[in-house]
Amino acid sequence: MKRTIRIGGEARGVIATGSFQNLRPSFSWEETYDNCSWTDEQIQERINFLYERAYARLEEAEQEAILKRIEREYENIRFYLDPKDLLNKPSVTSVRDWDADFWVTPQELTQYASAGQISHARASHYIKTGKWVEAKEIDDIWADLVIVTRGHLKLPVNVGDFPLFLEKYPIEQLVNGEVVYLEDTAGLPDAHGIPKGWKEALEIPTTFDFKRTPDKLKDGIQLSQYCKAKGHKQGIIIALNDKTAQGYSKPIVYNEKSLIGYGKMFAQKRADFKRRYGI
Repeated sequence: MKRTIRIGGEARGVIATGSFQNLRPSFSWEETYDNCSWTDEQIQERINFLYERAYARLEEAEQEAILKRIEREYENIRFYLDPKDLLNKPSVTSVRDWDADFWVTPQELTQYASAGQISHARASHYIKTGKWVEAKEIDDIWADLVIVTRGHLKLPVNVGDFPLFLEKYPIEQLVNGEVVYLEDTAGLPDAHGIPKGWKEALEIPTTFDFKRTPDKLKDGIQLSQYCKAKGHKQGIIIALNDKTAQGYSKPIVYNEKSLIGYGKMFAQKRADFKRRYGI
């Protein structure tokens, strides 16, 4: 028997926003069919499908609300949108440093982060062009320059000598890093390549990160994830600074065993981050 039917699916929820008023989103789909000969089972199957669509949209709204709450609470958290699963994933450094403001003010964290961005940009520019230039000659770091030069910490801007470092520690197949995605985090390694003729390192594919002031623990935690994403069994910190006359310090090498250990530390950091922010 043919008949006219109207079916739909709806999902509602209450999302805590951290403000005085919670969100109460509601999503629904409704369809009308004339002269429909579907069985009750087919109708129920369609209702389930429409409900799943509505529920999926509700989950998206929840994620959006969580991200906005996190942005309000902790402006230094950075997210990357993974093009494969379309999920916003917190950066490796945001997870690593989620509790850093227990010891350092947010203003100081911002200045340190911008100083790091400047060092990264100068090295990246050299890898791309072969030219070692001052920070002011690189267009896309103007905001970082302003933050550092006007900040109360008075951090130096043009530190280190990457070309001189490479004379002492050659790197073959050196390329700039691209954003890497893991299951629930993402990040941007500075560079990849193969150390050539180093006493300290194996001649294998390696992930490199540039630091003004290395921190063996924090850097190891960070590199463990970058290397994991690339399948590399060696990570190296290149210290570009003004603490030595040559503009660099001895590189810090992390082997496969140490990277596994630091990876376990990151896993705990990730669990703590999720408990704190719900994502």
